[in-house]
Amino acid sequence: MLPLSATFRLLGLSLVVLLFVGCFSCNNKPRLKRQFVLADSLMLIRPDSALKILEGMTENDLNSEKEKIDYYLLLVEAKDKNYIKHKSDSLINYVYNAYKNREDNAMKAKVLFFKGRVYHDMEKFEDAALYYKKAETVAKKTKSYRLLGLVYNELGGVSMWLSMYDKAFDYYVDSYSMMLMVNDTATTPYEIRNLGRMRLFQHRYDESLTYYQRAFDMAQMYKKPRIQSDVLYEIALLYDQIQKKDSVLYYMRKSIAYNPDIVSTDETSLAIADIYRKAGKIDSALVYIDKCIRSENIFSKTSAYRYLSEISESQHNPTKALEYYKVYSTLKDSILTRSSAEDLTEIIAKYDNERLQNEKTEILLEKTRTMRNLYLVLLISVLLGAATLTAFYIYRKKKEHQLKILRAKTSVYLKQIEANQIQIKENEKWVAEKEKLIRDTNLKLEEKEVQLYKLKQKEDETSRLKIENQKLERIREELNREIDLLAKRKEKITVINAGIESQYSLIDRLRSWKPGDSIMSETEQNQLPDLMDKECNDFATKLRIRYPALKSHDILICCLIKLRISNEYIASLTCCKYESVLTKRFRIKQRMNEKEENLESIINLIS
Repeated sequence: MLPLSATFRLLGLSLVVLLFVGCFSCNNKPRLKRQFVLADSLMLIRPDSALKILEGMTENDLNSEKEKIDYYLLLVEAKDKNYIKHKSDSLINYVYNAYKNREDNAMKAKVLFFKGRVYHDMEKFEDAALYYKKAETVAKKTKSYRLLGLVYNELGGVSMWLSMYDKAFDYYVDSYSMMLMVNDTATTPYEIRNLGRMRLFQHRYDESLTYYQRAFDMAQMYKKPRIQSDVLYEIALLYDQIQKKDSVLYYMRKSIAYNPDIVSTDETSLAIADIYRKAGKIDSALVYIDKCIRSENIFSKTSAYRYLSEISESQHNPTKALEYYKVYSTLKDSILTRSSAEDLTEIIAKYDNERLQNEKTEILLEKTRTMRNLYLVLLISVLLGAATLTAFYIYRKKKEHQLKILRAKTSVYLKQIEANQIQIKENEKWVAEKEKLIRDTNLKLEEKEVQLYKLKQKEDETSRLKIENQKLERIREELNREIDLLAKRKEKITVINAGIESQYSLIDRLRSWKPGDSIMSETEQNQLPDLMDKECNDFATKLRIRYPALKSHDILICCLIKLRISNEYIASLTCCKYESVLTKRFRIKQRMNEKEENLESIINLIS
C-alpha cells in the first residue's frame, strides 16, 4: 500500500495529464479550422504552400464528416493548382456524393468543375466535358464568374485536343469575358494567348499574331515573364509553320531568355526537336525526342514516335521507320479521334437536351403551381368578397338604426331652435336700446381719445428722431475715421509715386547716360527687371520664362541691351571690363540655345 504523500502526488500528476489532454483535444478543432482557412487563402497565390499544409495533415486529424469533405476538396484543388496529374477519382467522388443533393450552388459548381479536371487528367474526355457542362449550368445560377471562366477555359481545352477549333475559340472568348469581369490579371493574358493558338491551328496566321502580340503586351504590363515566354514560344511555332527559320530561332531564344524553365515541358521539347529535325541536326533532335518518349503524356509520346519514324525514313532505314510507325499507330489509336469528338459533341448535345427537358419540366411544374395558386387566390378572393358583403350589410343595418335615432333627435332640436329665435329677437331689441345709450356716452370719449392719439404721435416722433440722431452720429464718426485712413493712404501713395517716378527716372537716366554720369548701384540693378516689366510689356518675366537657364546678371545685361545701351556703356555702368561684357553676351547666347547669331535680334523679338 502506497504512503499518503505518494498517493497525493500520483493523483496530482494524473490531474495534470487529464487537463493537458483535455486542452489539446479542445484546441484540435480550431487548429484544423485555421489550417483549412490558411490553405484556402494560399490556394491562388501560393498553391505549393497550400499543398504542403494539406499533406502535413492526416485523416486521423479529421474529427467529422464535414472536415473530411472539406479536406478532400482542398487536396484535389491543391494538386490541380500544382499541376500534379490526377490518377484516381476516389477523392472527388466522395466530395461529389456529399454535395450533389445540397442547395449550395456555388460549392456544387466548384465540385463539378474539379470532377471534370480529374477526368481530364485521366484522359476521359467525354466524362470531363459532361461535368464541365454541368458545372457551367450550376455556375450560371450564381455570380461565380471566375469559376465560370475556368469552366469555359477547360471546355476550350477539351475541344482543342479533339481538333474542334471553332468551338474551342468560342469557349475561350467566353472565358476571357468572365475573367475580365473579375479583373483577373493573372489569367487574361493566357486567355488571349489561347485565342491566338486557335487561330494558329486554323492557319489564320495574321489574326493569330495579333492575339499573341496583345497577350505579350498585357503580360508585359502586368510583369508576367512566364506568360511572355509562353507567348514568344508559340510565336516561334507560328513562324515555323510558315517556314521562316530565322524568326523561329529568334523568338525561341527570346522565349528561353524570359523563362529558361520552358524547355522542361514535353510540348516545348517536341517543338525544339522538330526544329532541329528540320534543320538537319538529328543528334540534337534525338535528345529532346528521347525525353518525350519517357514522358507519361500520351500525346507527347505519340508525336515523338512519329518524329523517330520520319527521321529513320530520312536516314534510309525503313525497318526502324516501320517499327517506330507501328508504335505511333498504336498510341494514336488509343487517343480520342474525330469520331470521339463526334461522340463528345453528341454527349454535350444530349446533356443540353436533357437540361432543356428539365427546364421544360420545371416550367410545367411552375405553371401548375401557378394555376393552383391562382385558383387558391380566386377562392380566397370569393371568400373575402362574401365576408365583405356580409360586413357591409351589417354595417348598413347599423347605420339605418342610427339614422332613425338622429331624425328623432333632429325633431326635438328644431322645436328648441324656434323657441331660441323668439328669445333672440327680444335680446336684439334690448341690445339696440343699450347701444343708443352707449353712443351718446362715446361722443365725449372720442374727443379725449383724439387728443391722446396726437400726444402719442408726438412722443413716437421724438423717440424716432433721437434714434436717427444716434445713427447719424455713428455714421459721422465712421466717416471721420475713413477720412483719416484716406489721408494716410494718400501719404503712402505720394511716397510710392515718388518711388515710381524715381524708378522711371532710372530708365530715362540709362537711356541718356554718358561717360561721367553716376553708375548703377546694386539696388538699381535689382530694380531694373521689374521696371522693364512695367515699361516694356513684362519683358523681364517673358525672358525668364522663355530662357529659364538665364541668371539674374544675364537678365540685367539683356535689359540694358533692350534699352539700346552700347557694350562700352554697359561695361561702365556695371563696373566691369569691356571684354567681360562680350564674354557675358556669348554665354547668354549659349544659354538661350537660339540659332539667331545676333543677340539684339533675339532680345528684340521678345515684345
